[in-house]
Amino acid sequence: MIILEGKYILTHDLGTSGNKTALFDTNLELISQIKVNYPLYYPKPGWAEQNPEDFWDAVKKATNAIIEQSNINPDEILTLAFDCQMNCTIPIDKAGKTLMNCISWLDTRAAPITHKFSKGMIKISGYGLRSLLMFLKITGGAPGFNGKDPISHILWIKENEPEIYEKTYKFLSVKDFVIYRCTKKAVTSRDLGHISWMMNTNLSICDWSDKILKKFKIDKEKLPEIKKSTEHAGELTIEASKHIGLKPGIPIFVSSGDLTSAALGSGAILDNKPIICLGTADWVAAHTSERLIDVRHYTGIMSSSQGNYLCISKQETGATCLDWIVNQMFVNEMEKFKEKPKELYPYIDSLIEKAEVGAKNLIFTPWMFGERSPVNNPNIRGGFYNLSLEHTREDILRSVYEGVAYNLKWALIFIEKLIGQTDEFNCIGGGVKSDIWCQILSDVLNRKIIQMEEPELAAAKGSAIISMVGLGILKRFSDAIPLIMSKKVFYPNTENNKIYEKLFGEYIQIYKRNKEMFKNLNL
Repeated sequence: MIILEGKYILTHDLGTSGNKTALFDTNLELISQIKVNYPLYYPKPGWAEQNPEDFWDAVKKATNAIIEQSNINPDEILTLAFDCQMNCTIPIDKAGKTLMNCISWLDTRAAPITHKFSKGMIKISGYGLRSLLMFLKITGGAPGFNGKDPISHILWIKENEPEIYEKTYKFLSVKDFVIYRCTKKAVTSRDLGHISWMMNTNLSICDWSDKILKKFKIDKEKLPEIKKSTEHAGELTIEASKHIGLKPGIPIFVSSGDLTSAALGSGAILDNKPIICLGTADWVAAHTSERLIDVRHYTGIMSSSQGNYLCISKQETGATCLDWIVNQMFVNEMEKFKEKPKELYPYIDSLIEKAEVGAKNLIFTPWMFGERSPVNNPNIRGGFYNLSLEHTREDILRSVYEGVAYNLKWALIFIEKLIGQTDEFNCIGGGVKSDIWCQILSDVLNRKIIQMEEPELAAAKGSAIISMVGLGILKRFSDAIPLIMSKKVFYPNTENNKIYEKLFGEYIQIYKRNKEMFKNLNL
């Protein structure tokens, strides 16, 4: 391993709620961190958008702030590394100007467009047989019917905003948009190409599929070049360097989306080592060398940051459910902790510890904005079931923690059918900072839960690792494993698991019993 003394890697994790910026040394030690928030807009039912300029402004603001905060020489920063929320679409013109707001991964406006994937007399899991076989052969998966994938975004723009489509020079993700601002190069990573459902995911190809693009009449020249995560995207331009206060010419690597970066930063880098992420969204995953797929439950592989695949079941709303309940029911507490925001969630945890295991048989379903896996359905919604006058705020809070855990358990059933039985999980994401949530996960899943150090920075660590491999500081990705530390281990409580097994059985039935109701109310 080559150690460059006094050198740093600056990472920007461009998430849904804001840009988490972290400064690491070349031993992956955290030097400083800061977050710059930006808004999410809901202009119409089912729509979710963000202003791309907010992403660039957040990068500029955070870079300057963290240099000042850490009191380092900015010339000692080796590289800028970016990861981002995935399944977002930003059209830009030839001058690099945005043509409309970013379509978020939460957006379902394009759901009606997905009828294009279901055409045909013979259907399997809702897909037309020919389309499904084509997608499976080329991508190893298929777009969802919720319209949340870039292929659906682009088709929606082409059909509903044809002038914007014609003016578009490139359709970019969040990370790729910021990289373009830094380098004037339009590139994307394999993982983002994969989940656009327009890329041939064969590891010997990993390029846009002419067959898919031709079938759906999408212009290839409007898509960025696909590169490996460790390849150079370009160098920081003089113009961009003036905005962010770093020296021009430093290399910027292609990197990857937040999910695949976080999978690296979890430390579970070797094949079949399972990961749970409890962030704004949540997911269960493991790296693999095989193209695994369960179309019915929208579970399968995506291209990873390290050149193989990540077998994953991703769910739409995880820890954001807690944010929602706090915003609705704990307004006074939010004001009380306004000056000390880091103390709010430990206080919330203390309330949950007072509630009974199982929340007096109250069940919460965390489908707050549709669901992707193991149910690919944009119409389902969250709710509290078996609510009575006996329940307290503490019970309601605990049911949220438990409901998210039930949803992860549901996803795990289908992941383990693909990768085999698992005994322990490296756990990351902001929600994992909660010891009580980790214990609930352990009890519900009946598995050992390993709480990683700085779990909310897993994506940033993964981005740093990618850059360290790109720079030659690490020879291979697995060399990063000793640099990633765990904090605490949680073991399942047998008695608690018995309670949760009963409630989980009812949890599964809630969807089955209410599927038609969700369709009638939300279609």
